[in-house]
Amino acid sequence: MKKILLSLCTLLPNIVLAQSTPEVINARQQAFSNIEDQSEQVETMLDSDSPNWNKVTLISGELMNHSQRLKISFPKGSQKGSKSKQAVWDKPEKFNRLINEMDNGFVQLYQASTLQNKALAATGLEQAQDTCNACHRTYRSRF
Repeated sequence: MKKILLSLCTLLPNIVLAQSTPEVINARQQAFSNIEDQSEQVETMLDSDSPNWNKVTLISGELMNHSQRLKISFPKGSQKGSKSKQAVWDKPEKFNRLINEMDNGFVQLYQASTLQNKALAATGLEQAQDTCNACHRTYRSRF
């Protein structure tokens, strides 16, 4: 199992770098769009008295996949034509911390959904959404 994970950690960045910049930008924009749509879906389901936990778990898993993909979707050289500010590449520490916080929120959401723990799921979703908002204020150009 460790060998598989190590191989993936080695190969995924190379796969992203092998894509052209427009493909990388399109893939991360699609991931962000999916995160926005699916977060709203989960939020609506969690507002229900009896959420459909199978669907919440399924969508939460997809949210985790999107956030994991975003961790490797900002390689150097992929800023041309992007709506992200140059600070993503010039000073990536805070940006990477925020992406990790978002991912942690989605992991918590997923784990809570498998336990059918509504309060914990809502906390994870809120953490992820708050991080999205903080990141947009700092790193997204408005043009």
